[in-house]
Amino acid sequence: MASRDESGLLEWVASYLETLQTAKRSAHTVKAYRLDLHGVCAALAAARGAVPAELTIADLTIRALRTAFATFARERQPASVRRAWSVWNNFCNFLVTERLSEGNPMASITQPKRPEHTPKAFKPAAVGQLVDTLTHDTQHPSGSSRDWPQRDLALVATLLLTGIRSEELISLDLGHILGGIDAPILRVHGKGAIEREIPLEDSWTAIVSTYLHERYTRFPPLRRSVLADRTDLPVWERHTPADPLFVGADGQRITRGTLQYRVRRMYRRAGIESERKRGALAHALRHTFATSLADNGATMVELQQLLGHRSLQTVQIYTSATNDAVRHAARHNPVYGLLGGSDRTVDDGES
Repeated sequence: MASRDESGLLEWVASYLETLQTAKRSAHTVKAYRLDLHGVCAALAAARGAVPAELTIADLTIRALRTAFATFARERQPASVRRAWSVWNNFCNFLVTERLSEGNPMASITQPKRPEHTPKAFKPAAVGQLVDTLTHDTQHPSGSSRDWPQRDLALVATLLLTGIRSEELISLDLGHILGGIDAPILRVHGKGAIEREIPLEDSWTAIVSTYLHERYTRFPPLRRSVLADRTDLPVWERHTPADPLFVGADGQRITRGTLQYRVRRMYRRAGIESERKRGALAHALRHTFATSLADNGATMVELQQLLGHRSLQTVQIYTSATNDAVRHAARHNPVYGLLGGSDRTVDDGES
């Protein structure tokens, strides 16, 4: 076992980041972890009058980490500090697993309190406006080469019907659509290498199939598939499974910037831009998906599976004791029937 005093801290940071890549974490996640780890390392080194490359595992004392996090937090928002705390907590657990540290000091490092909030979802009327606007655009295209209303409709339909995250949508390939035309299933690779399957209906199939037909007319594949003429197969099975499901105006996999720009533009065209939470673009549709299902009786376990969360606690924000579904469930407690009859009592076993 390596001595704590001899183990270079940055070397183990690099090793930890490698484990994230092996676990198939997204490039966006790995980059965020790297920035948080190196940011606190810089604060640790500055407090010692050293450079980060000189740090060792032995420098990760409670006192040093408290000072470093205080410095790190000075010019950052509470949410950024909480994220960094979580990253360092995972990293310190990694060091314990590698037998380089006897314990995780992060339990003694305070973090900003997480604010209580309810995700802001679009109301049904706003969703109706959005869908109506997009449907109108597909029937009356502007003629601009950069506008692609059928693709935009397919994007919004997928986000509203699956609740997937932006990065999950961007990484979708044709091969991630399973099943036939009548009952397709979308296989999604989410955070923390969590894989889930989301069932869809034929209305989604019709929208996405029309988009894909347009897409392969605009951008013919470099290699024609042997199944290209099989009209008995769904369009996604007639092309290369590794082809991206959604592409930009250049025919390449859609980027995060393009996705967010198109979503914002759709909100503005539908007149619902002011109804979203500040900073939430595509993610507002994820909140809308989850809230809609919760209001219509979906259980927390069902929401957890569909959203790809590890913890039930995370999905509790979509349910409350005042929503109709929860009240309906509570109303059917059989004890209400016992309490309501004057001639009926509950035998508690004592007399």
